[in-house]
Amino acid sequence: MNFHISILLIFTLQFATPALAYNFYSESQRKQTVKEAKRWSLSEWLEQKEKIQLMDSWLMFNAPSPYEFFLSVDTSSLQQTQISPGNPDIEQTYRNYRGSFAAFVSLVGLYGEYEKSDETLKQWKALFLFRLLGSSDQSTNLTLQYGLMNQDFQNDVTQYQVAGARLTFYLIEPFALTGQYEQIFEATSEQGLQSEGYRYEAGAHIEYGALRIYGSWFEESLDLVLPVNTTQIRRRQGVLFGARLYF
Repeated sequence: MNFHISILLIFTLQFATPALAYNFYSESQRKQTVKEAKRWSLSEWLEQKEKIQLMDSWLMFNAPSPYEFFLSVDTSSLQQTQISPGNPDIEQTYRNYRGSFAAFVSLVGLYGEYEKSDETLKQWKALFLFRLLGSSDQSTNLTLQYGLMNQDFQNDVTQYQVAGARLTFYLIEPFALTGQYEQIFEATSEQGLQSEGYRYEAGAHIEYGALRIYGSWFEESLDLVLPVNTTQIRRRQGVLFGARLYF
């Protein structure tokens, strides 16, 4: 009886020992792998730091600049209409020229404009811009504006406060539709003439890299209160074409 038990134990140990050794080795290797994964070393830290520096350098050179500038010039053939109660409308056609410049830093910017017309009109604007939607002026965006408009019409100067919004909507990458509305708040000229009004534009543009070719239909209307307590409307409307360069 004891002899048979001894033989059985010998055979059991012969087969069980390799299995136990294999399980012990596998468990040891698993624990070692976990330890190595959690191990911190100076060489790994330096390698990781170098990778992060390379990524930061790539982002710095490839990220869009927060600075944006543009310079634009345009010309238009406009019709001026003077509407007075009880009198026939007076219509005249003039040639108008305009130049503008803007500088953006991220979402905010400054805009300057000078306009001259052979209708004896000189005008400049200085506006503060805030981009409510969009990443740049060359993307779909909604930009709010507020500032001053100084208008010298027939040697009578009026300085207005103006506020409005500009919308650019890209249909395809190089082509977009544009719209603008500007409220001209009531002001008194140097000769005591009160006036207020609005201006709006609707147009489109196409771009070739940093160059934009644009066109717009516009209307600008001013209600003037004459000294005899009558109101005269001076309306300017036409089509303008121009070019804008971004840098």
